[in-house]
Amino acid sequence: MYNSDLFQGDIKGIAGQEPGHERAAILGPQYLWSGGVVPYVFGSSITSNQRDIILQGMNDFHTKTCIRFVERTTQHHYIEIVSNDSGCWSYVGKMGGKQRVSLDVNGCIYVGTAIHELMHAVGFYHEHCRNDRDNYVTIHYENVMRGYACAFDKDTNWQYVGEGYNYASIMHYGAYSFSVNWGVLETIVPLDTKVVLHEPWEKYEMEHSDTNQINNLYAAECARRH
Repeated sequence: MYNSDLFQGDIKGIAGQEPGHERAAILGPQYLWSGGVVPYVFGSSITSNQRDIILQGMNDFHTKTCIRFVERTTQHHYIEIVSNDSGCWSYVGKMGGKQRVSLDVNGCIYVGTAIHELMHAVGFYHEHCRNDRDNYVTIHYENVMRGYACAFDKDTNWQYVGEGYNYASIMHYGAYSFSVNWGVLETIVPLDTKVVLHEPWEKYEMEHSDTNQINNLYAAECARRH
């Protein structure tokens, strides 16, 4: 999930923002999926086992949020999920037309990773980049790989969508993200010393705060569906 050329490590692009000039902010309504419905197709690289894992991730949305992933028929706007591209990444929000979600067979086929990237696709950023994150974590830039400090840029355009900071969020990276010495030198250290940070791929479902934020952001869109 730590791609050197991508915004914050796994964001390929952001709806309505010029590539290379991304800003971390929850999207405006024009970049949300209409009716809370996200059409999808599986690329030819997706195996039946990979499909089952990704569908488990989608089911977490279906069980806890008003978002619905539906197999694409003729919809113009949709996501294509592949496992033969390099890395784990997604675009944020509805870009328009076909947009890819990459779950590389080498290291990305986990339920937690699928949920994380799909949550990007519906319009969310990283928890540890929230504007209020300094009240909860310390970023040790001295331990961050050269050239990767921007992965920890705070969300200067942050919008409140009903939930406080959650260390356990599916959108929170682990303690050694972009570390010069993984497993030894921490880059994200919680101010609460009892907290242990885990990577998205180590998680199996969204937190209640994640689902609440999705439902709050998509309340108007999902209401249109009924």
